Amino acid sequence: MVAVVLFAVLYILEWPMIKSSKKGMKRAYFILLGIFLVWNTPAVSVPGWPNPNDIIRLLFGWADRLSG
Repeated sequence: MVAVVLFAVLYILEWPMIKSSKKGMKRAYFILLGIFLVWNTPAVSVPGWPNPNDIIRLLFGWADRLSG
């Protein structure tokens, strides 16, 4: 849940930069925001749905073994 809130705050903080950018950048911003919301809504409400922390741990779990 912490990752969800963190990324939501980062998206909100980037809005002034996106607001003044080109149309393609705005479209990409809203597409990513939509994917983020669609993925994380079931992640916090459906048991067994992988949340962002699980995905990050799955992709980068090998780095934990390197640090000890």
